[in-house]
Amino acid sequence: MTADWDTDQVTVQIPDLTIRVKVRRGFLKSEWVDVKSYMLNRKHCIIKTDELFSLNSKINISLRLKLEPTDLVIDSLSATVLKQKKECSCFFYYLELNDENTKNANSAESPISRLVSLIDKKQLINKKFLDLSQASS
Repeated sequence: MTADWDTDQVTVQIPDLTIRVKVRRGFLKSEWVDVKSYMLNRKHCIIKTDELFSLNSKINISLRLKLEPTDLVIDSLSATVLKQKKECSCFFYYLELNDENTKNANSAESPISRLVSLIDKKQLINKKFLDLSQASS
C-alpha cells in the first residue's frame, strides 16, 4: 500500500519536537532511534526514518517537545503503521496513535492533546514573529 497523503505534510519538520521509535535489534534486544517528525495531531503522526516497519505493525514511540524551563515528554505511546512512502533510502510512515486518551481526544486531560496544542501555539507564535521580522525589513 502506498501513501497518498498531502505532500505539504512532509515538507517541513516540526521544530522542537523529538520523536523516538523503539526498534528490535534481536530476540531480546531493542533500542530507541531518533526519527524526523512532519505532522502530528491528536490521532495521527507522520515520521521519516531509514528503519523498516511493516504495514499494520505496532510500534512504540516517545515524544519530547522542547520547552522552557522544562520539556513536555510522553515516554511511551503505541502506534500502528497505516501507510508508508519510500523516498530515496528512507521511508515516511503515517501512524495512528493508539493511546487510550486519544479515544477521548477532545479531553484537555490527554497528554497528546496538550502536546498538540502546545505545538500549534508555538508554530503560530513563530509564524507571527517571522511575519513581523519580514515586515520590518
